[in-house]
Amino acid sequence: MNETTQFRVVDFDCPTCASTVERALEGIDGVERVEVHYTTGRVEIEYEAGTADPGEFESAIENQGYTPRAA
Repeated sequence: MNETTQFRVVDFDCPTCASTVERALEGIDGVERVEVHYTTGRVEIEYEAGTADPGEFESAIENQGYTPRAA
């Protein structure tokens, strides 16, 4: 069963920032779909429950140098 979660990223400057975060999240096992909108800072992640660890999502965003906030 798939679940969805959202974050806001407060420090995007450009589309490249969004692409960087998108690639990092897509590399997590169990992530099915990632939508990143740099103009709003919204990140939506659809993932396979039981396979993906939602705790990894924030870490993946932070590891790219950005600040995630709960949406």
